[in-house]
Amino acid sequence: MTVEQQKEVQGICINENLSNTEECKGNGPGKTSSVFNSKDGIGKRQMSLDDMFSKKKIVTAAVASKSQESDWVCEGCAKPCEYCRLEEKIDPRWRSHLRHEFGKDYFRGIKRFLHENRNHLPPIDKIFTFSSFFPLEATKVVIMGQDPYHNDNQAMGLSFSVPMGVPVPPSLKNIYLEINSDIEGFEIPSHGDLSKWAKRGVLLLNDVLTVTKNRPNSHAGIGWREFTSRILQTINEKCTNVVFMLWGRHAQAKGKFINRNRHLVLACGHPSPLSSNHFFGCKHFSKANKYLKDHGKSPIEWQV
Repeated sequence: MTVEQQKEVQGICINENLSNTEECKGNGPGKTSSVFNSKDGIGKRQMSLDDMFSKKKIVTAAVASKSQESDWVCEGCAKPCEYCRLEEKIDPRWRSHLRHEFGKDYFRGIKRFLHENRNHLPPIDKIFTFSSFFPLEATKVVIMGQDPYHNDNQAMGLSFSVPMGVPVPPSLKNIYLEINSDIEGFEIPSHGDLSKWAKRGVLLLNDVLTVTKNRPNSHAGIGWREFTSRILQTINEKCTNVVFMLWGRHAQAKGKFINRNRHLVLACGHPSPLSSNHFFGCKHFSKANKYLKDHGKSPIEWQV
């Protein structure tokens, strides 16, 4: 711990605990007799000192832990790079809920892997795009994907979504077809940008958050699944009345722990052309809106 951090810890503890003594009231040093009036004979000043040292240990440990994590660097880095600070790419409103993950071996393993394999998609600044639209507590709907699109200019940090100007992928075309048959007035868009859904409280989360260019499922084993499972667990615990859309056996297995008494889980086949027969007719979008309205939440406008 640096000298400045030590002073900060001491200042926090002393200022907080000396407020219980007469010295803080301007009576001068040593004039603390009035605080020794407790019936059990134990002075408040002595209790304050005990409490001070106890709290100092806690604050010291917290500062040391933070310092230790902030000092961590990838192997080969003379000073921290953007991969060493990967968690700082997460919106602070989400990062605060996930802070206990960043010092774990699996998350550091993700950093090391990406540091050594930088030809990944999406680019580092877009890996956590899903976190930038609303606080975690404001999640209304979760739509789980598998891993990002692996071709250039497709992956944008939102499951199933592609930037404006990029052809709509087959799975998203099927999603649009299902909404068109499920939601009255929905018009099939000519683009695949789902950012408007994200702005309305829909978490578009992939199970695995990066992929090597032209190599689908190539990052499945680097640690992302543990991290995204933790995101789902946090939503399950911190939020109420969230709709989880789990498409395909993989997503359904990932969501087994979700509390069905607290949330709505909608399961069906994946919208991929390989399995879309088990997706069409699911009516998840109207079911989601009915559930949200029944629980006092505004429905999602699915038009993009």
